[in-house]
Amino acid sequence: MKNIKPLITSPHMGNTYIAVKAFLETVGCLYVPCPPTSRRTIELGARYSPEFACFPFKVTLGNMIEALEKGANVILMAAGRKGLCRLAYYHIVQEKILKNLGFEFEMVGLGNNLRDVLFRKIELWSGKRSTLPGLIKATAITFRKLKLIRKIENLTRNLRPYQVERGEVEKISRKALALTEEAKTFSQLKTVEREIKRLFTSIPIMKKREVLKVVVVGEFFCCLEPAVSFQIEKILGEMGVLVTNNMSSYRLAKGFLFPDLQKWWINRFIVKKYLRYSGGGEERRTLGEIEIYARKGYDGVCILSPFLCLPENTAKTILPSLSKKFKIPVLSFSLDENFSEVNMLTRVESFVDMLRRKKNVSGN
Repeated sequence: MKNIKPLITSPHMGNTYIAVKAFLETVGCLYVPCPPTSRRTIELGARYSPEFACFPFKVTLGNMIEALEKGANVILMAAGRKGLCRLAYYHIVQEKILKNLGFEFEMVGLGNNLRDVLFRKIELWSGKRSTLPGLIKATAITFRKLKLIRKIENLTRNLRPYQVERGEVEKISRKALALTEEAKTFSQLKTVEREIKRLFTSIPIMKKREVLKVVVVGEFFCCLEPAVSFQIEKILGEMGVLVTNNMSSYRLAKGFLFPDLQKWWINRFIVKKYLRYSGGGEERRTLGEIEIYARKGYDGVCILSPFLCLPENTAKTILPSLSKKFKIPVLSFSLDENFSEVNMLTRVESFVDMLRRKKNVSGN
């Protein structure tokens, strides 16, 4: 391993890889993204994971196997900083599984060891000294890209139900993400931001179309990775539903470095009456955002969580009373490798039809 040039990878979580790549390449490291998450990825992860491991563990393990097959030899894996979620132990178990499969690599869990990674590991990987100005520049470019990614994702959600030609928004979104990935400097990013605005403004839309509004909440990995949620945002959008998803890579990265004031406000003033203590996941945010968006007049809620996720299952016991209190329908999915896409599509279609009848809104 000492004589091999470090080739770094990280599991997929939506479009986060674009920002990870930007940071590492700015400080002089080599980065190879995992192949896009596919059915093969999920099957590989499920095959070698413990039976009762949660879905994100299996998917990220599958990502790692495919990246190692491509030649990666260093894996960065989020390890969390505190809390009861098993995310803190993923990288430890995954490393043992992968080494038992015969792979030679270095696993780095990103948690409380951030200082060590920034000032020691990066020097080893890049072959040059880490400087504070260099790290600040890389961090600034990374956060700029994360904000652009969030902007692209929000524009995609907001325009999808109004598009005249199905698939047009998706095509523009892919192009905008590719431009964001290619940009290397602040001036290039500024140019890309203007181009993103121009691209999305050029999409023909039906401005007067009446749409339903649904908020997507739940476990952060399921909300961010389209392959794990089986493209539910796209499906809802093409059915004439305006989707809101407050979870973003930018929000997670910012919350890792600074206090998440929105999360604190939800926990302190909204969720306390339903769930006083955290179970380690996103269950309190799930309950809080249901109340917030119900009061804003949203038509429905879609909850995404991994099968066997204890924190999210705890929240689900409170959902019936919350749904009844605010008169807002809730559609909940427990996701794993055996989840049926056909079953999901049937349930989503029925849910949208019910919301449409409830609101008396005609679709296409």
